[in-house]
Amino acid sequence: GCPDSLIKELHHFRILGEEQYNRYQRYGAEECVLQMGGVLCPTPACGAGLLPEPDMRKIVCEPSNGLGCG
Repeated sequence: GCPDSLIKELHHFRILGEEQYNRYQRYGAEECVLQMGGVLCPTPACGAGLLPEPDMRKIVCEPSNGLGCG
């Protein structure tokens, strides 16, 4: 409700420090995958975003570009 209060700089959360900023980015990416109808790999230390085809009942977390646990 305050005039001119919108922060337009996309990386303003960098003031949190590197670790917290990385967590912020990861959370945003995970939320995007979920909003698109995807799921996250449940394997500990993986969490890769997976976008299954409609009506797919089984999905494999395929390794690709340094992501995915197989």
